[in-house]
Amino acid sequence: MSNIQQPSYMQVLGQLNLEDIYIQQMFDYYHECFEANEQYQQFVLESSRIPDELRDHSYAGICDRTLGTEVPKARSLSGGAMRGTMQTVGLIRSSGSELFRGCAVFPKLDERGQIISAVGYRFGKRIRHWQQEVVYWEKPKLDGYVHEGLAFVKEVIYGKACH
Repeated sequence: MSNIQQPSYMQVLGQLNLEDIYIQQMFDYYHECFEANEQYQQFVLESSRIPDELRDHSYAGICDRTLGTEVPKARSLSGGAMRGTMQTVGLIRSSGSELFRGCAVFPKLDERGQIISAVGYRFGKRIRHWQQEVVYWEKPKLDGYVHEGLAFVKEVIYGKACH
C-alpha cells in the first residue's frame, strides 16, 4: 500500500471543471427526457432527417424546453453560475433559450468521456423558415478564452496608449 502514490489535491482540482460538470448535467437531463418518452424514441427511429448511424446512439437526448424549469433561477448563485457557464459555452442564448430547443440531440464524447460536441435534429412537424433543421455545437477550446482575452486586453491597452 505504501508504494501507491496518492494524487495531490492540486492534481484532483485540476481534473474538476465546473464547465464540464454543467455540460454533463445538461446532456444527462436531455437523455432522461428522451428515455422517458416513447414518442421521441420513435421519432429518432423513423425520421428521415436523422442519419442511420445515429439512430442507435447510446446517449441520445431530447431538448423539449423543460430544462429551464429544472435549473435554479439566474438570480440565485448556483443558477447564475450554471446558466452563465452554459451561455459562455454556447448551449444557452442570452435570451435564456436553449441552443438545441426542439431537437433530438446526439453528443460526441472524447476518450475521457467528456462531451466535446453535439448535433441536434429538429423534431417538430413544422420547422419555421428561420430555424435550422440541423444544429451543431462544439465545446470551445480552453485556450480560445485566453487568446480572446489577451487580444482584448492588447486592444484596450493600445487604445488607451494612443489617446
